[in-house]
Amino acid sequence: MEPNLTIPDVAIGPKIQEIFERRNIRLSDFADDLGTVRQNVYRIFKKKDLDTGLLIKVSEVLNHNFFNYYQTQPAEGGKSEQGASDLLQQLELAKQEIDYLKKIINLMEEKARLLQEMQDNKSSEGQQQDSRQKEDRIAHKSIAFS
Repeated sequence: MEPNLTIPDVAIGPKIQEIFERRNIRLSDFADDLGTVRQNVYRIFKKKDLDTGLLIKVSEVLNHNFFNYYQTQPAEGGKSEQGASDLLQQLELAKQEIDYLKKIINLMEEKARLLQEMQDNKSSEGQQQDSRQKEDRIAHKSIAFS
């Protein structure tokens, strides 16, 4: 005789909100990707259960399989598999964060380069202006001696 199947009791809305917040996505963009409005996203975050079609869409948009939360836990062997799955998801999130930080670093380096270039140009213009002023003084002196 097989044991009864027990599906975990999951409040999926808060799980969706947690992953959403980790992704650093704007709420309006998330709502647009789901084809809904912001108010409905807030309602999703509060829900215990979701229609499977909507959960598929949310999973696709956030690139996270929310159906994993409903898997039954086998005796001993399944715990390590679930732990590995969680670690892989965390690793993926960390990789995305690293890529984001690399983009920020590149933008900051570009900003520093542009500021230095502007400062160099300003110094160069100042030197040119000084040279012109010296030439004008010399020209005035030579006119005065004439």
